[in-house]
Amino acid sequence: MSTAKRASGVIIRDAHLQIDLRAQGFGRERLELEPTPNNIRYAERLRVEILGKIERGNFALADYFPASPRARTDAASLTFAQVIREWLAVKKPSIAHSTLHNYTQALGSYHFDAWREKRMADLDYRALMALLAVMPANGKTFNNLASLLSQVLEYAHRAKLLREPLHDQIEMRRHQKPGPDPLTMEEVEIVLGKMKDSQARTFYEFAFFSGLRPSEQIALRWAQVDLRSGTVTVDKARTRSQDKGTKTSHVRTVELTSRARAAIERQRAVTQVAGQHVFLCPDGAACAGTDGPLDAWWKPALKLSGIRYRDARQTRHTFATLCLHAGITPAWAAQQLGHSAEMFYRVYSKWIAGADDGAERRKLDAFLSGQAAGKTGT
Repeated sequence: MSTAKRASGVIIRDAHLQIDLRAQGFGRERLELEPTPNNIRYAERLRVEILGKIERGNFALADYFPASPRARTDAASLTFAQVIREWLAVKKPSIAHSTLHNYTQALGSYHFDAWREKRMADLDYRALMALLAVMPANGKTFNNLASLLSQVLEYAHRAKLLREPLHDQIEMRRHQKPGPDPLTMEEVEIVLGKMKDSQARTFYEFAFFSGLRPSEQIALRWAQVDLRSGTVTVDKARTRSQDKGTKTSHVRTVELTSRARAAIERQRAVTQVAGQHVFLCPDGAACAGTDGPLDAWWKPALKLSGIRYRDARQTRHTFATLCLHAGITPAWAAQQLGHSAEMFYRVYSKWIAGADDGAERRKLDAFLSGQAAGKTGT
């Protein structure tokens, strides 16, 4: 009888039963059942069920034997929440602290609650489609969440925690990205005039006429300012009280326009003695992020001005379009902003065409007229 039970894959002990799964890469997994005939038959049927799941690729040891020491290392038994924590730990050394914070918040949001305690063995195409179906309808929000999900699933598949390449089944949604919404020169002067605090005016005059990103401006230190050459070196951005590399990970030298230079000259008396950050927040301390100037200075000034509201990033777009209206070459403006020429043309193509005001067409017309005249003379 004992031999027969072993042949069926059930091992009888004095006070319990074991299901033998060693041939399948597990072990002799314990069942807390007395070795009665009924329990033995139940164990045999259970083993057949388990073998079927192993064959189909959706067996998780922890679903049947949660107390097994092997369940902690069985890939299919890991929960999605455990894999998220593992992926974040792997990503941490290679991404900025603010990016890690954003990833953690997004993956910890309610959007992933339905999957959080699911085991990797339960994740398949149908489960993925069900999750994506209840994601936000907004294209940008959906893509932000789906992109993170895709990265986690790709990691899980490469690490052999997931049997299917589910990340390949995620399709991003098309959405219309809002374009630049710059202020006119007249609007710039109106907004600056509504800023009664001298520090506010200095801060935003520099923003309008230097083209720095808000996070780059609050990270700027006096060590990066060279007033003799009229330049600043942009090598950092600041978020959540910490400095990181620029958005493009490139250091650039920005030539100061006359108004940007005038603003930074005024700022010398306020912060240069301390020798640290050029610009401070309304509370007189280094800015933790860009919200301080935005809430205390920008929003009230826009409200008082009666001008249609734009976010403070439009100071940078305003600089770019002012350059084009002034006839500045796009290549110089792109270098100031830290853009590639390709990106600059793509983002500001409408203003590039508008700034031309037909000049390039007139050059071509003149050339063609000359060619026609030459042929006539011949």
